[in-house]
Amino acid sequence: MDSRQFRIARAVMFAQAVASFGIWVVQVLTISSRLDHNQEVAGSVWFVIVLNPVIATLVALAAAFLTRRPWARGLAVVMEVVGAVGALISVITGFYQALLAILLAVGVLVLLASGSSRSAQPA
Repeated sequence: MDSRQFRIARAVMFAQAVASFGIWVVQVLTISSRLDHNQEVAGSVWFVIVLNPVIATLVALAAAFLTRRPWARGLAVVMEVVGAVGALISVITGFYQALLAILLAVGVLVLLASGSSRSAQPA
């Protein structure tokens, strides 16, 4: 069940997780700077700052077990959909760089679907 599509999807998902953790660090530093300057930080920002590392951890977990555990495929699909929706919200609010995140999520979903159909076919 270690198809080429799953290996590529796993590599992309690990890259997504690392990038998410990197973005999280930048977010923490930005919040810290704002607090140091007595600026207000919106409640939604605190929600994102807690949620982002959870999502990144779940993506990394799904990637780690993608070729070995059947449940990891479902988790990967859910996390890619969550990521795509979050990126879409970012695009709508003016952060057009998030288009890349949408493309990566769609690419991973295509790879997972392709790898699943190939592994289901008899050899």
